[in-house]
Amino acid sequence: MTKGRQRVSISEFDKELFSIAGRLKASYRISLTDSIALAQAIVVDGELLTADHHEFDYMDGVEPVRFHWIR
Repeated sequence: MTKGRQRVSISEFDKELFSIAGRLKASYRISLTDSIALAQAIVVDGELLTADHHEFDYMDGVEPVRFHWIR
């Protein structure tokens, strides 16, 4: 592994993930895909890497997830 890079893992979708994704989708005007990505970051206590400011800007500091903005 290259120094300075972190491992990205793919996990199975489970009931907890879809429950959180459903709450996020119902609470915010975001796509289903974005709600699943955000839910996954919450479940694993990870960081969401995104350039999608129009979807996530207003959630930064509201939901228990760290955003890493690439632009």
